[in-house]
Amino acid sequence: MRKKYFIWILLLFIGSGHTLAQHEMPDRKGRFFLIPEFWLSFGTSTYIEVAPLIGYHVNDRLTVGLGPHYIFRSQKSTPYYPYSFQTHVYGLKGFARFALITNAEQFLPINLFSDLFVHVEYEGMSLEKVHYYSPSYPDDGRFIYQGFLVGGGFSQRVGMFNSISFMILWDLNESSQSPYSNPVFRIAFNTYF
Repeated sequence: MRKKYFIWILLLFIGSGHTLAQHEMPDRKGRFFLIPEFWLSFGTSTYIEVAPLIGYHVNDRLTVGLGPHYIFRSQKSTPYYPYSFQTHVYGLKGFARFALITNAEQFLPINLFSDLFVHVEYEGMSLEKVHYYSPSYPDDGRFIYQGFLVGGGFSQRVGMFNSISFMILWDLNESSQSPYSNPVFRIAFNTYF
């Protein structure tokens, strides 16, 4: 069911960018942009993630960014999963993104995307040992998980100062302590100012 909605959203944004190829896009070098990243999932397992990022265009191809990261997770006990818990994860993350192709709508016969990019990201997050090591772990303190995510994606401009990005990333440090399972899919809305 999620794939169906993802495909519809993708087609909507691809189609909405068609008229942008006829207009000159503003220079992005030196511009800041906001990525108000969040994710919500409710039910037996609740997952709330908030990670607003401020990005900066170093030039037309290279962007960097930084921001806080917060995750709330809870799991209710069920016959299949008898362990219930609730935890808070917090930290910082930073990224660098390099566009391999820019302004693709100006030379492609159909409007598939605006930019095709590679993406690297570092996250330093504070996790509770009791939830990320083992429920029977004797120490109830916290530890810092250092995640290195790499991958790529594409973005589609929506209006003069907005875009949407679709990414697929892999956590190079994936382990039982990782808050992610590979691959990691992300959809991001970018607002330039």
